[in-house]
Amino acid sequence: MTSNEHNAEFVRGNELKLTLSLTPEQAKAMQAWSDAIPTLYMLDICVVNATKLSGTAPATDARKAALVGRLRHLDRPQNSFSYLLALTEKVSDPRPSLSDDEFEAQILQDVAAMRRFFVQARVQEEDGFLLDYARALRHQPPELGTGAYLDFLRLANGRGLANPVPRADRLRVASEMMAQADALLIARQHPTVLLTLACLYGNISARKVMKFKADHRNFRAENALADIMVISRFLPLKLQVEQDARNERHGYMRMAFMTDDTGLAGVFGCFKGQKVRFTETGDKQEQRLDVKVEVADLLTEISMEPDRSPRTDTTSEAARREYDLLCAMLFEDAVGHARG
Repeated sequence: MTSNEHNAEFVRGNELKLTLSLTPEQAKAMQAWSDAIPTLYMLDICVVNATKLSGTAPATDARKAALVGRLRHLDRPQNSFSYLLALTEKVSDPRPSLSDDEFEAQILQDVAAMRRFFVQARVQEEDGFLLDYARALRHQPPELGTGAYLDFLRLANGRGLANPVPRADRLRVASEMMAQADALLIARQHPTVLLTLACLYGNISARKVMKFKADHRNFRAENALADIMVISRFLPLKLQVEQDARNERHGYMRMAFMTDDTGLAGVFGCFKGQKVRFTETGDKQEQRLDVKVEVADLLTEISMEPDRSPRTDTTSEAARREYDLLCAMLFEDAVGHARG
């Protein structure tokens, strides 16, 4: 490490996973215990917009009504709600339609609506911080690889992924997509690549995120990428916030992401941050994020659960071999210098 280099590392806390049979009373007590944990909720744009609904507005849409009800349930003194991910999503759109003044006015309106909605919980960021952040990133993408990610998504759409790919062709198409990721210096394990492969292997939630189109002119790569990048933006923040709370014995012991997008919600849990390391040299910061990926949950048509794939079934054996080959390709060190 050079004299002007500074490192910081944050790791996932220990977890205990239990499967319990609870009575209604016990389940209610467990929910009350969970509700008491100080939590920082990161909201996406759709959820932020839900805080603008009032009166009878949500009643005509059962899903929106349920979301508003959930937000009101979480409106507790120990909780906070963050606008940061929603703002990053807005800032990272390469197709700005508002002037700087209009954009900043929209930010202030959004946050003001959140503060009116939440009576007991607080909004995490102050106006000045959000405006400074927006000004710093308004005309440059938060991630250096944005152009490559968009190119990859457009190439993927050009392969006809809007429609199911014949099973006999899937492994070949997957190999070709990973080669394209290599050429663009994108790590094969990046969510952009993994969710594309999830579409190839029939994951309905991933298809909802990507929204691939038969006519390439109708495909909005920017919209798909905005959802995908929430994953890699959220996980480092979660690791940092939760470790700080463990070390200092106060703060937000839990950090959670809230979205009204059923596709994004369906794949989000397949990515679990394990460790993040920040390296600062001069005015530059590099980030290395280690993520545990539930690959079998993403590639739904070749799930490896034993009760779904008995070894006596020839088709299942073929799927198992395909799964093993696909994992070998995914996790080989094909691009050691690729973007994370």
